[in-house]
Formats: sequence, C-alpha cells, structure tokens
Amino acid sequence: MRTIPALVVTIGLLASLTACATPGAGSASTCAPSGAASQAVSAKGAFGSEPKVTVPAGLTVRGTQVSVLRQGEGRTIGDGTPVVLEYTLVDGATGAVAQTSGYTGSTAPLTAGSTNGGALGEALECAQVGDRLAVALPKSALSGTAADRGRSGSKAEDAAVFVVDVKRAFDARATGTPQLAGDGMPAVVLAPDGAPGITIPSWSAPKQDEQHLLRKGDGATLTAKDTAVVKYTAVTWGSSTADSTVAGSSWTDGSGSQPLPLAKGQVVDGIRNALLRRHVGDQVLAIVHEQGAAYAYVIDVLGVMPR
Repeated sequence: MRTIPALVVTIGLLASLTACATPGAGSASTCAPSGAASQAVSAKGAFGSEPKVTVPAGLTVRGTQVSVLRQGEGRTIGDGTPVVLEYTLVDGATGAVAQTSGYTGSTAPLTAGSTNGGALGEALECAQVGDRLAVALPKSALSGTAADRGRSGSKAEDAAVFVVDVKRAFDARATGTPQLAGDGMPAVVLAPDGAPGITIPSWSAPKQDEQHLLRKGDGATLTAKDTAVVKYTAVTWGSSTADSTVAGSSWTDGSGSQPLPLAKGQVVDGIRNALLRRHVGDQVLAIVHEQGAAYAYVIDVLGVMPR
C-alpha cells in the first residue's frame, strides 16, 4: 500500500489517503421506492432538530424503502452530490434509538452514491434539500458491501430506520469557467462526471510549490476560518512520465467529497495556500512538495461548511 501525504493533519480528519482504498465511488442508481415499512415510520419535531421517531415494533423490510415525511423545495440529490444532513437511526426490531448525528450542524457531508456513503448514501439519491425522509433498510445493509446491498430484498429482515433531514447540498463538481493553466504544467482532462485525469509532462517538477486556476467560480471566498468541501485527485510528479502514478483520488477511492478545515496547522501548507482566497466553484491545480516528492493535485472547491 502506497500512502500519499495527508491533506489534513488533524487526527480523525483524513489522517491519511491511500491509493488502495475500495475502488469505485458509486454509480447511478434508480430512486429507492416507498413501501409499507418506510410508510409505517412517523417523526414529530422541527426540521433540523432531533425528532421523536415512532416505529412499529418488529418492523421488517425487503430491500431499501424511502418515504418523504416532509417535502423540501431545494435541489435534487444525484450521484456524487455532497449532502449535509442530520439523522436519527432507530432499531426496527425494538423501536429504540441507536444513534443520532448530534444535531449540532457540524456533521461532515455524505456523498450520495459513494462507497463511504453506504446504504444511506444510496437512499439519498433523488431526494431534495429540505426533505425529511424515512429510510427503512435491512440491518445487513448497514455493514454489507455494495454487492451485498444490491442483492438485499430476497427475504424480509429486521429493519434499520433512518429519519433524515436533508439540510444542504453542494455541487458534485467544480462549475466555474475554464481557465488556462501556466506554461509547463500538467495537462488535465475531465471525465463526463467531472473526475480529472492528469498527465504529467516529461520535464522535472517546479522547485517550489505553485498554484494555477483551472476553473474560475463565483461563489464564497475561502478564508482561514472556513472548512472547504472538496474533491481531489493527486498524481506523483516523477523524473519521467512513466514514473508518475495516481497517488490518490476521492473521485475513485469511494470517499467522495472531503471537508478540509483551512485553519493554520489543520491542512498541509501547500494545499492550504492553494485554497485560501479561492472561490466556491473554482478548480485548482496545486504543485505541492512533501517528504522529498512533488505532487500535482487537482482540487474542486464544491462548497463551504456552515460555521
């Protein structure tokens, strides 16, 4: 396993990023249907605050079901969309609350369709910002692989029930106007979903860190007080094109979007310097030197977490 330098150095927040994480960041799926299990769930309380959830004892379900308890009017969630949410998880067998998000407004974004998003991330696709959802899924789906979740539904299982408030969503990719990078920089091409491919030139990397704007957004300006929401790909800049490898990518390793606190000491200096004073919607090419090696990062700035 080849570990690349961490974007964030705070323990518990992206302590390391590896090139051999679970492949695949999720794929397009059909919207989860409503059903008897999800329709049996009720929740009382203000949107964004912890609700009182009522679940019939012994609730079982085949596959994932999603019912809308409160209709939102915001953007629709699609594959790859980072979502800020609050949730309460209830054991369908007993009706007891098993876990909550804390309802503090500080929950890291979950990327719909990402491997790390799991069964809940898949269930969010097709929801709207402002929705309160009842999500009923087999308990095995909480710990199973994506393939296991795809096979669920053949028999009824005890349900795990999420009541989810979809508070906010960010763009799935940088949406700014394309710009020309500086001379001598790597070539960057984008897949249809926005994932960057980086081709390193045959000459040596610059001796110092550099930053170049690839897409110019017009959203909020990033400051040292902010936590940015980003997606990234990092490639080593070797002594030749053949020596360059993909060191890590949140587009393909299953992690989806990443929250990056920009306070001093929280982020690798080369990344922090590349992002400060940038705008939401920007895509930045950052040449960063760490541990005796040079890396080319392409970073999409998708949003800013609420303070």
